[in-house]
Order: sequence, then structure tokens, then C-alpha cells
Amino acid sequence: MRGRPHAVGATLISTSLPLLNWLGSAIVGLVILRKGPVEGLMVLMWALMPLGITLYLIGDPSSVIALLGTAILAYVLRVTVSWEITLAIAVLVSAFGSLVFELTATDVLAVIVEWYMEYMRQLAGQLQQTGELSVAEAKNSILGFFAIGQAYAMLAFLVLARWWQSELYNPGAFGKEFHQIRISPVLSTTLVVMMLFCFVFSEQLGRWIPLLTVPLIVSALAFVHWVMGTRKLSGNWVFGFYLLLLLLFQVVYPLLASLALVDSWFNLRTRIQSKEV
Repeated sequence: MRGRPHAVGATLISTSLPLLNWLGSAIVGLVILRKGPVEGLMVLMWALMPLGITLYLIGDPSSVIALLGTAILAYVLRVTVSWEITLAIAVLVSAFGSLVFELTATDVLAVIVEWYMEYMRQLAGQLQQTGELSVAEAKNSILGFFAIGQAYAMLAFLVLARWWQSELYNPGAFGKEFHQIRISPVLSTTLVVMMLFCFVFSEQLGRWIPLLTVPLIVSALAFVHWVMGTRKLSGNWVFGFYLLLLLLFQVVYPLLASLALVDSWFNLRTRIQSKEV
């Protein structure tokens, strides 16, 4: 925030280091959120240089997709000041990024698919199950994982950038903003309809079902954090919640999606506050 040279330097250093690529995406997001798309574009162009070299050498565009996606989401949030719209756009950007990955990273994708099929064979053997996963099924699964992973990564970088902005210029504002994230009944119903449509045509569209849950999960996480904040619970509760999510992912994840739907249709925050009054 001291100026373009500092932002460019920090971005170049972070994107040049494999384990710090995420930091460059968050920096670009911060610049766009605070100074606008023109200044953000200048920093973005420099950030793409080391990532472009990596893409040329390895053939993996995931870092470039995450960077560009984060920049797009930061611009959307700056213009609309709406997390609901930003979450909806995140689904579209991640879906497009998955298609780009499928078309451009064929060699990398082939290696991942081969590894995934071997892993599933070993797992099936341990569980004494018959049947083998086809290449097409494995590819769709990998691309589905890629899409949802990219969505959460972009949103995580955006959240970090927004938190930085809040701490620098309006301390404490991000917490209140995040707690109020809630998707409207229109968006939640649209997501459910799209998931049902993808389920019916699961062979062609099944890989998009996990991605469509992203806005619901983010909304549910915001509600959980709001409850913890209003109850003034300690950080141990937050740690315990995410540990539970990690350990019992297959159980907690659909419960969070259901919670988001209920909150979307019935506005649980308002009902809880009205009962307390």
C-alpha cells in the first residue's frame, strides 16, 4: 500500500517461490480492492511473469488460474460490495478454470488420473470391492476436485486480502462483514435446481455438483462464526469446529450446506435476535 514498487516487489518475490504463490494472489486482490482495477492490473502483469515461466516449464496452469480468478473476484467485490454476487461469480470462474485446465494441462491431467485410478484400485482391494473406475470417471472426478479446490483457494485469497484491507484502514470491520454473509433464497434455490439437474445427468455434469455447494458452505461458515461471535466464544471453539469439519468431513459438510439453505430461506440471524429481544 506504500506504492506500486512495493506491491510489485512483494508480488514478484512471492509468486517466484513455489510455497508462497498464494501470497501473490492475495496481494493482487488487496491492490484491486483498495486502489482499483487499473493499479491492480499493473501489479497483476508483473505477478504473471514468474507464474508464466512455471506454466511453460511444467505445464500446470493452476497457479495462473488462481491468480486471475482472485483478481476477478476482488474486482467484483469492489464494484458490487456483495459477497453473494462474489460467491456466485466464484462458481462460474472456477468452472471456467477447470475447463481451461482440462484443455491446456493434458499431460499433467493424465498423470494425476493415472495416480488416482491406481489409488482407487488399492482402496477397492482393501475394501474387497469389485469393479474398476474408468478413465472418463476418474478424469471427471479429478476435474471436479480441481474446480472446488480452486473455488475455495480463490475465496481464501480474497478473504485474506479483504482482512488486510480491514486491518489497515478499518480495523474490525471485516469480522462484522463476514458474519453477515448470507445468500438469498433466489440464489440458494438456483443452486439446488442446478445440483438436481447435474445429478440427473451425472455422467456428463456430475463433476459440477461439489462446486455448486461452495456458496452454501461459505454462507454456513459465516453463520457459524456469527453465532460464536454473538456468544463471545473463545478461539478454542473455532479451532474445535474446524477440527471437527476436518475429521468428520463427509458428515459435517452436508450439514453445513443444509444449514445454509435453512438460513437462506428463513433468515436465522433475524429470528435468533428477535427471540433474544
